[in-house]
Amino acid sequence: MNKQFDSRLADKFVVRLPDGMRDEIDARATADDRSMNSVFVQAMRQYLDNQQRQELLLGALAAAAVKKVDQP
Repeated sequence: MNKQFDSRLADKFVVRLPDGMRDEIDARATADDRSMNSVFVQAMRQYLDNQQRQELLLGALAAAAVKKVDQP
């Protein structure tokens, strides 16, 4: 079964962009033959993924530091 994505049902979020950023997103979207929305969503996905990786790395480093301190 092939489900078609219905953007009318998707969550919506209004974003206030700094001057010029909309034009930058538009230029990138045009250059990549994509929608501005898909460029913005990809950028947010990359940001969120990087934040998650950073949290995992910091957690691992903290655990390693505690382990090292606890060793005689």
